Amino acid sequence: MKIESAAGEFEFDIERLRIEGDDVVIVGKMGVWEAETLMSRDDMRKMLGMTLGKPAFWGYMVKLIFSGKSGNQGTAGRENAGE
Repeated sequence: MKIESAAGEFEFDIERLRIEGDDVVIVGKMGVWEAETLMSRDDMRKMLGMTLGKPAFWGYMVKLIFSGKSGNQGTAGRENAGE
């Protein structure tokens, strides 16, 4: 996953998810740093509302399912993704 901000572009590699109370905790690394992102119940509702009602999202999901790729195949921010 690539994060773009005024501070620059950062790769965030998701390693695992866990539930803590009402939050989803996304654990990974941003560069060399360990990082955690908390997604609250309201954040999850908002994200689902922004995706589930969009035909483009469902088209993306169909392509993802039938692409035949497995594992982490994301190419965002990777210069040699085609090699």
